[in-house]
Amino acid sequence: MRSVLAQTHADLEMIVVDDGSTDDTASVLAGFADARLIHLRHSPNRGGNYARNRGIERATGEIVSFIDSDDEFLPHKLATVAKLFAERRDIDGMVDSFVIHKQRGEELQTIARDNPVVNDPAAFRTAVFARHMFKATPAISARRSALIDIGLFDETLRRRQDMDLLLRLCKSHRCISIGERLWIKHWTAGAISSKQDTFVEAAIAICERHPDYLTEAANRAGLERDIGRHFVRLARAGEWSVFRRDMARLRQWNRLSVSPWRLMLRRLLQRGRQRLVAAR
Repeated sequence: MRSVLAQTHADLEMIVVDDGSTDDTASVLAGFADARLIHLRHSPNRGGNYARNRGIERATGEIVSFIDSDDEFLPHKLATVAKLFAERRDIDGMVDSFVIHKQRGEELQTIARDNPVVNDPAAFRTAVFARHMFKATPAISARRSALIDIGLFDETLRRRQDMDLLLRLCKSHRCISIGERLWIKHWTAGAISSKQDTFVEAAIAICERHPDYLTEAANRAGLERDIGRHFVRLARAGEWSVFRRDMARLRQWNRLSVSPWRLMLRRLLQRGRQRLVAAR
C-alpha cells in the first residue's frame, strides 16, 4: 500500500478489496489518512478473481493496474503506465517486466523477469501461449472498458487467471509487452503459483477455454514444456502421490498426443544440455 500511495504519479485511486480476511486488515487501513484509498470488504472469502472483479467495477479511472498483498510497485510504475496509455491510444492492454525477491535464509536472491518488447498482436498471443512472457497479474495494466468488455476475470479459475485474461483480452483488443521493470514480487512458499498440486487442473482448464493451446504448434510447445517441467519438479521434491495422480489425470483427459513421461524426459534432456553449454 505504501508503495502505491508513494507513486510519482499521484493522480490515482487505490482500491483495497478485503476478501473475507480474518486478520487486522481493517485496522491497518484505518492507519492511512489518504482520501485516495478505498476499502471494499465482502464475506465470506470468494477468491482472488472475485475480489479483482469487484475492484475493477468500483474503479473510476480509465486504466487499471493490479497489485497483490505480497507485491511492491517501484516509484515510477504508474507514471510509466499512464504515459504509455496516453501516447498509445491504439492499445488496451500492457504487460511489463518485474523483479522477484526470494528470501533464502539470510540471503536475498534477486531474479529478473524481463519480458520481450512485443507490439504485434499475433506475436503477443503466441508469446503468452509459448510461455515466452512473464505475465503475473501485477504485470498487467489495461483499460477498464476493455476488461469489462471481455467479461473481467473468470471467477471459476483458481490458478492461471492472468493467462486466461490476457488470452481473451488480446483476442479482441490490442496488447503489447515492455521490457521495463516496474514492480517487485516478494516470493513466498505459500503462493498459489508455487503449489504443485493445482498445476494439472489449471493447465487443462486453459486448454479447454483456449483450444488453440493444443492445436497450434507454436502454442503447444509452451504447454508441453510446462507439463514436462511440472513432473520433473514433482520427482525432485519426492511428491510421488501428486506425481501419480497427475499422470493418471492427464491420461484420463486424453487430449495430449504425447505421453507425459516423454515430456518429462524431454525436459530433463533440455536441462542437461543447458547445463553442459553453461559449463563450457
